Amino acid sequence: MRRIQRLTATMATVALAALVLSATAAAFEGGGRKPSEAPLITYGQRYSGQLNNHKADANFGGYEEVAIYRLPPLSTRDQLIVNWHVLPFTHSSGFPICMTLAQNIDDFSWGTVFDQVNSYCEGSGTHAVSGSGTAQTAITVQETNATSSFLEFFSDANSTEAPYLETYPYDFSVEAPRHYLGVAFTPVSRVATNGSLHANVTAADGSPGPDGLTFTLTATWSGGGIATYTAASVGGGLTYGLALPESAAGKDVTFVISRPADSIYQASETSKLSLSVTKPAPLVDAAACEGAKSRVTSLARQYNRLNQHALRARRRSVRRQLRRRAHGVGRTLTTARAEAKTICHPS
Repeated sequence: MRRIQRLTATMATVALAALVLSATAAAFEGGGRKPSEAPLITYGQRYSGQLNNHKADANFGGYEEVAIYRLPPLSTRDQLIVNWHVLPFTHSSGFPICMTLAQNIDDFSWGTVFDQVNSYCEGSGTHAVSGSGTAQTAITVQETNATSSFLEFFSDANSTEAPYLETYPYDFSVEAPRHYLGVAFTPVSRVATNGSLHANVTAADGSPGPDGLTFTLTATWSGGGIATYTAASVGGGLTYGLALPESAAGKDVTFVISRPADSIYQASETSKLSLSVTKPAPLVDAAACEGAKSRVTSLARQYNRLNQHALRARRRSVRRQLRRRAHGVGRTLTTARAEAKTICHPS
């Protein structure tokens, strides 16, 4: 009988130990305990996991538990949106889990980098949920990184007494990154009511932005005046032909170019540009301007050609004749240039 009792007690002890080990393992679910074990995130998919406050289960420094997820390739200044939810503490107020983005880490360096998070949920680059337990957290990526960018969810894990042991469920999804676009005005000091404004669109690496993106130009001035124009990017450039009302002439007008965020690109907006607006500039007849310029080009070539022939002429009489002809063409060229200036740049 005693033998049976000892055997029964031993089996119960083994079962209890297995249950404790199982509970400890189950308390850490969802992410990897180090970068090489981190699951790869698919944008838009919802993930769930749980951390705990058990000191025996800590995987950083003996006092914090960290769940690590690998992100797909990212570029400098990409914006990640993380939608996440955390349940509150059982024994105190607030929420137990925080989050951070880590880049350029591996199994040997991740702890050192994580240590730079400093105070729990108060260090630079750490994020917490709001009072509702949910957050939509926007994170700006600091460097282009193809294989070693990670999200880390973490909680304090320094409890050893059974009445205070807790498990912390969480869930999240990550939206596809929105890429950066910069937009800036081409410098100018004034513009006519029927003039034009130009701007440049650039990607994060300084290359020209893609073609076909629509940006809105908004002009405002004292007295409640407002006007809006749209233009599509071409070769990284924007051109806006203005048609401001006469009430804007003689006033300082503020211009801003903007574009809302979409599924691919972040919102973009220029700094405000304040310009003195002048009266309408005389309209240029484009066809007449091109004709006048072509005439100037033709006369200039003829003038240069005659002078070259005069220099090479061996007979003095021929040389004089060529120079007289060149002189006559030169006078005509001077007149044509003045006409072209009047046509192409009317005052």
